[in-house]
Parts: sequence; structure tokens; C-alpha cells
Amino acid sequence: MNDFSLTETLTVRRAQADDASALAQLARQTFIDTYSDLNDPEDVRLHCEKNFSIAQQADEINNPDYAVILIWQQQELIAFAQVVRRPLPDSAEVQVQDAVALFRYYVNKEWHGKGVAQFLMQAAEQAAREFAATHLWLGMWEHNARALAFYQKVGFAHVGWMDYHFGSKVERDYVLLKRL
Repeated sequence: MNDFSLTETLTVRRAQADDASALAQLARQTFIDTYSDLNDPEDVRLHCEKNFSIAQQADEINNPDYAVILIWQQQELIAFAQVVRRPLPDSAEVQVQDAVALFRYYVNKEWHGKGVAQFLMQAAEQAAREFAATHLWLGMWEHNARALAFYQKVGFAHVGWMDYHFGSKVERDYVLLKRL
């Protein structure tokens, strides 16, 4: 399937209040698919419980500092991203004033390698521009080689490290930055 036909079958839109349940379900599943093989199951469970409840997703959808972007393939939610008005962490080696965070960025594993991630990135970059950002940054787990390769491919560069609270422990994450 080439990108042209792919984009004809997908719907990209901002999340609405009634999307919270579908978003919570996809968020939990993509997180489990991405991290469960390399982490303690209890830490994965705690993280999902804390971050991916329906109520949490509804709060984020309704927060004006969040742009929650969804990609649907017919009636199936297959990918989402959250762009958040949040400055670069102080630990970043480079500081820019007009940066916003790519806070969450997940694609259903069945859609990996089909161009959905690039399509979602375009929508996330547009949301960042709508927040008047000149840069997009993210934190990502240092052991997620697939994600790192993708982010580097689309123009992100490593600019530092940050702590990330995951379950019962604190992990070390890359800080990546991209000029829009």
C-alpha cells in the first residue's frame, strides 16, 4: 500500500470528549505492546493505570494546552499523538524558547511500516505550529531502538537526558529536538 492510497483511507482529527474510551484502550494496548517484553509487568500495569484511564484521557482531551490527534481507519482508532505546551526540560543541552512537547506518540503495531507514523508526525507538527512553536521535543526510553530510528529519520536530534517515572522506578530517557 503506498502513502497516497493510505491517506485516502485514514481520517485524522482532533480528539473529542466521546473519544476518551477508545483513546484509553489504544493507549494501554500500544504501551503494553511496546514495553511489556522489556519491563517488569507490575511497572507496566502501574504506568497504564496511572496514565491511561478514561478519565485521564478525557482531562487531556479537554485541556487547552493539549492537542490530542487521532488517526482512524474506518471505525478503528489506529494511532494517536499528544502535542503539549510544555517547555524543554532544563537537562537539555540546547534551550529554545518556542518548543512544545510531543508527549505521546503511538501507532497500533498492526499498522507499523505502513506510513501511518509519518502521516501522524505531519499532523503533530501542524499542531505544534498552531501552538506557535518553532521546535518540537520529546522524551523517549533509551532502549527503544525502533522509535529512536524513526525519530532520527524524521529529523529529531539527541540533545540531552531526562528522568522518567515508570511504575516503581525512574528510567533514563533521551531528550530529542526537531526544528519545525
